[in-house]
Amino acid sequence: MKIAALAVVAGTMLTGCVVYADVSDDGGLWGDSDLQHETRSLSLDTAGIDELKADTGAGSLEIIGESGRTSIDVVAEVYYRDADDIRLSLEQSGDDAVLIADFDNHSFRGESPYINLVVRVPAELEVKVNDGSGSIVMRDISGDIDIEDGSGSIHVENAGNVEIDDGSGSITVRNLSGNLNVDDGSGSMDIENVIGKVTIDDGSGGIVVRNVGELNIIDAGSGSVRTEGVRSSSQM
Repeated sequence: MKIAALAVVAGTMLTGCVVYADVSDDGGLWGDSDLQHETRSLSLDTAGIDELKADTGAGSLEIIGESGRTSIDVVAEVYYRDADDIRLSLEQSGDDAVLIADFDNHSFRGESPYINLVVRVPAELEVKVNDGSGSIVMRDISGDIDIEDGSGSIHVENAGNVEIDDGSGSITVRNLSGNLNVDDGSGSMDIENVIGKVTIDDGSGGIVVRNVGELNIIDAGSGSVRTEGVRSSSQM
């Protein structure tokens, strides 16, 4: 196994920073897949940063908040055909940290490439995600969370205010100290323990809501609605 070190320097339009990536390349196939595999690590100090903006394509995404942390650290499992197509960077732009994980070429035959990400951030950081496909897990983040997702399951727990705009896939939300807004195309929804207001606009799929401060269902679409322990509710 070959070990290489990559240094990516932010472009002139961004605040200067250096991103270090440790790359391991098996130089061949990964199991039965026709894709090659690398593990890359990115890190960025969060001094002067208020929000993480993540623009991700295909693959799983896990973002974990940690109290006392002073950096954003990313471990990326990259499955690819052509290394030149990989777009993976973590850079500072003003008071934002910008994470990009995608591929330049989206025309593939056979198995499509993807990047699985585990991201550790300061717990108080605001997080905005624009994701193509794949599961999303976010936990222990007190800063505001904004998720725009094409497809794939979403799981959020132990957070503050959360907004979700989802195309398809199941949504699970647990233990919020703030409000929750969900605009969902299709897929089941399971929401529990939200102190603030929950607003739902749903296309299809069953909805279960338990122990929330206020529930406002704009449109339940097709699918059952079951509630328990809701202090006040309204439905249009």
